Amino acid sequence: MHGLSPDGALYMGDPSEVTDKILETIEMFGLTRYIAHVDVGGPTHKQLMKTIEMFGEKVVPAIRKAI
Repeated sequence: MHGLSPDGALYMGDPSEVTDKILETIEMFGLTRYIAHVDVGGPTHKQLMKTIEMFGEKVVPAIRKAI
């Protein structure tokens, strides 16, 4: 699926892949803010909570450290 590629619009994968893609987007567009939209219709509640946990505990700290 092209959306999952490094050039695609979807931010999916392990925390390091998501972090890298967000950092590239920040650099490309000169962003000062990033808003994530998490699908709430497909994943189970447990999967959704795990996604939020990983984003908050792994992705966000890595981005803050990098910038």
